Amino acid sequence: SFRPFAPSCLAEEAGDWFDLGQYASEVGFNVSPYMSITAQVREGKRDLIPAVTHVDGSSRLQTVTPEAEPAYHRLISAFFKATGVPMVLNTSFNTLKSEPITETPRNAIRTFLSSMGSIEMLILGNRVIKRKGADVRVLLGEERIGGKMTPPSNPKRAGVAHYKSTFSAAIEGDSHDGDYETKTAVQMPDRPVHDERDGGWFELTDDLEGQLLGLCDGTVSVSDIVTGITAMTEEDEQDFSQVTDSDQVLVENIIRRLVRMYEHTLISW
Repeated sequence: SFRPFAPSCLAEEAGDWFDLGQYASEVGFNVSPYMSITAQVREGKRDLIPAVTHVDGSSRLQTVTPEAEPAYHRLISAFFKATGVPMVLNTSFNTLKSEPITETPRNAIRTFLSSMGSIEMLILGNRVIKRKGADVRVLLGEERIGGKMTPPSNPKRAGVAHYKSTFSAAIEGDSHDGDYETKTAVQMPDRPVHDERDGGWFELTDDLEGQLLGLCDGTVSVSDIVTGITAMTEEDEQDFSQVTDSDQVLVENIIRRLVRMYEHTLISW
């Protein structure tokens, strides 16, 4: 990239790690609270902070004081005590392509969830937000609490879902003449990571995923969903321990797609 990620450094420690040049006499002062200066990382420190050191040894410095940012200063101080490095890496919070820096709590949560786990936690004020993983044991009722098995959870859509399908066919005379491809997308305005820029359409893996999303109304379990899709009769009802090999493959495919839809916030359980 053009420049490395910025270091947010304790102002009182900045002089030991960076050549502050004309600002050297102001060590301890908040010389660059808005990353407005470029400073050379001191030779002996560069290997310790490579992520914020550019190829020419420079760094886009941000200094932090307890007066200006008390909570952030305490955080960096705790990191300094644990590691001996008085700074943390700072970068703009705009992981969504073509979007500006996040400005509202709602956008922050949407961006955080869209990172698909690459951002481990989000702190808003005094709240720490972590992404909840797709726990298949909870979904299937295999979770033990107090020695007892919990009942299965019913997957539920994140609000109203609108579908659209597109078809593309091979050009006449093409070697694949007669072949065509179908794509299905869903639009869910209440979905936490709904994106209006492209109309909010999210492409589904296949028709099975579309079927599953339609069935996830919060009232049916995975077992019910499998029963519905395989069109089992009440007399031929099966449980997970009695399914055939082909049914087992179907169950695994269903669970895999439910997990994918959970991760993309189309459903929850």
